[in-house]
Amino acid sequence: MMENDTDDDQFDSIYANEETTELINVKERLQSYSLEELLKEDREKVKEKEKEKQYYHGRITRDVAEDILKKELGKVGNKDGLFLVRESSFSCSSFVLSLYSKGVFYHFQINMVKPCHFSIDEGPTIHGLDRLIQNYHEHAQGLPTHLTVFSKCKTPPDDQRHSGATNLLHRAVLENIPDIVEKIVKSKFCPPVNAKSDWGTTALHDACYYGFEDCADIVVRNGADVNALDKDGQTALHKCCKGNKAGIISILINEGQADVNMRNPKSGWTPMHQAAYKGHLECIKILLDFHSPYFARADDGVTPLDLTENYEHKHCFDELDKFEPSNIVTHKKDWFHPEIDRVGAQKILELKGLREGLFLVRSSKKNPDWQVLTLCHEQKVFNYQIKTKHYRDRLVYYIDDGPYYKQLDHVIQYYSYHANGLPCVLRLSVNPAMELIQISKDDEYFNLQESNHQQFPMLSTPALPPRPDDMTPRPPSAGDAEYSQSVKRTSQQQARTPPTSPKLKTPPPPPNHPPPQPPAASRLSVVELKRIDFKSLKRGKEIGQGEFGSVEKGVYTYKNDKGKKEKTEVAIKVFHKTSINNQEDFLKEARTMQQLKHECIVNFIGISETDNHELLLVEEFIEKGSMLDYLLDHHDKINKDNLYLWAAQIALGMTYLEQQKMVHRDLAARNILLQNEKRAKISDFGLSRAVGSNSDYYKATTGGRWPIKWYAPECVNYGHFSHASDVWSFGITLWEMFSFGESPYGDMKGIEVIQFIEEGKRLDKPEKCPVVAYQQMLQCWEKEPKKRPSFKMLNSHFTEESEYACVRDIMKSYR
Repeated sequence: MMENDTDDDQFDSIYANEETTELINVKERLQSYSLEELLKEDREKVKEKEKEKQYYHGRITRDVAEDILKKELGKVGNKDGLFLVRESSFSCSSFVLSLYSKGVFYHFQINMVKPCHFSIDEGPTIHGLDRLIQNYHEHAQGLPTHLTVFSKCKTPPDDQRHSGATNLLHRAVLENIPDIVEKIVKSKFCPPVNAKSDWGTTALHDACYYGFEDCADIVVRNGADVNALDKDGQTALHKCCKGNKAGIISILINEGQADVNMRNPKSGWTPMHQAAYKGHLECIKILLDFHSPYFARADDGVTPLDLTENYEHKHCFDELDKFEPSNIVTHKKDWFHPEIDRVGAQKILELKGLREGLFLVRSSKKNPDWQVLTLCHEQKVFNYQIKTKHYRDRLVYYIDDGPYYKQLDHVIQYYSYHANGLPCVLRLSVNPAMELIQISKDDEYFNLQESNHQQFPMLSTPALPPRPDDMTPRPPSAGDAEYSQSVKRTSQQQARTPPTSPKLKTPPPPPNHPPPQPPAASRLSVVELKRIDFKSLKRGKEIGQGEFGSVEKGVYTYKNDKGKKEKTEVAIKVFHKTSINNQEDFLKEARTMQQLKHECIVNFIGISETDNHELLLVEEFIEKGSMLDYLLDHHDKINKDNLYLWAAQIALGMTYLEQQKMVHRDLAARNILLQNEKRAKISDFGLSRAVGSNSDYYKATTGGRWPIKWYAPECVNYGHFSHASDVWSFGITLWEMFSFGESPYGDMKGIEVIQFIEEGKRLDKPEKCPVVAYQQMLQCWEKEPKKRPSFKMLNSHFTEESEYACVRDIMKSYR
């Protein structure tokens, strides 16, 4: 098999010859017109070019579609072939063609067969929704009639199209003018950053193919979809590997979270295949550093190693053939159970609570040379055969059409980084001694050669600006730029000078020796984050994973008030260098935690930095860990009094946050830690935000993975976060507690949960939940935020209602 290279050659020809005066004159035209004028003019030109594709109506129902077509018939007459396209109510990646013919309305499902490739019933599979519609304009091919005219609305989604109309952003990128690109993406007249050009590429595809590193960085930081496919089925990573632009690969993966496993739907080639076919050794090495599989398989079974041999790239062949992953951190002793069967495996996972990503590996009863991966996902158990075969005179292991690996350990480690066909990644295992083992991520994962990736900025000692006179926390603003400044990325050939680490300040006392505390308002005006000398920390085993890093148990050595050394156990949050935003997120959480001092909130100790510039947030160690895990693991030990006490303590801690004008935004059982059976503490302030004195909500302005099932309707619909939305989340947390760790809304997807709530429905009362507690949950889930109780009211409820008399004496000690 040979990948078609003529398309990019044609692209070069178009760029060089077609409409040259319009394409290659952005700088020149800016001498006569302002950028805003050019963008407005460009918008009108694109709109005119796209007017024949404005048949998409988004998410509307069948009835509404028919009403729209009926109204259109009143304008155009009894026109056979009148149509519109709408989003399917069954899947956000599929569509429906609503069509009128001979007095009858038809609705045909447009199915996504593979990424960006669609078909109707038994008709042809066509790349791009726009080309599919064009095809049925020309031929009926099973429809009652061919398509003629449409009801006008808007153009189809950019990521589901084959091609579009070249705009000013495409042109600025092709001319490699980063300062103009930056101004365009910041303008309110900026065209969609993922729009495709006449030749079927996004601005990011063009930047990657030609190696315009600064332009690629800008569009990625401004929302470019790094996994979008061009007209040839290639992602931006494919384009880098095709054009030998190794310097951009780390931008795509680190900043854009590009998928190294993404296959070209036309051939099944991964970016590694593309680099191997072209013989681009530097691209291969970087992809291997990011755990791209060394023996990935295309649709016809060919591997990158096969391509390097077929096309005589010996240096690349040797690299792949001899490659062994460094630092394998998971081994058979952690998860292999040779004697158990399917039933036994399921019982073991059920005993451990069917946690997401929990797994073990057992011997196959059908084939003695195979193994079976038994995996938990959404409280269900799945089994996957790990087969073996001989490939190039060596035994290899693989799952379904996944990559070959030389060792079973390699397979497990790979699927702990990438689901790639599995329902979720592997997170923790059960060993033969029935112990839970966290699958850790080796530090080498993001450790590229210094010349190939961005140096992570050093952590300077930040200083918060003074609070306003009323001492209320200020909302995030441009003034926070000093915490998120990033080192400008240079090209791969330029030398990099590592910054010098600043001298660390004297470590603060540990939680059991706190300094005298000023009044609450004064504490909020602290202007300097506490820092800890990294040498005073001893890092231990990993005890958890988060979106931005891991959590380790450690020991902090410090000098007490008498100058004697003492030690205390701590939890160390390690923020990995996987995103340009990590330092900003790290400092936001540190600043938030440093401002908070309360018995029901995890105590912040300080921040630190390793010799290789890894950022650490140090806080008190909470012995029993997550409440959610405790609910799942010790269901039989928990009684009603425990739940009442924890609920009262959470309400008290949230009352304190409410008083400090702090919105948590991620209140859930997973983020409540248990010191012991009588002490619960609120943790994980990575999403927290302060709200200003003139506002009662924080409006989200950046994307991310939101915990939809815990969010109030106004959070999902408008991005509004407030104390009232935290109250909604508190109600979900109560439901988790009284259901002993069940997942709220069961198997519902996010969109289904939103519809469920909008219909006025709410979670049912957990079986063992007292009515009085469930009634409080329902109050927390009032649709109107103003109708929900405040945390002050909730605190009073759990400490004064007769039902909770058992917790009063304990709670009095907190006042």
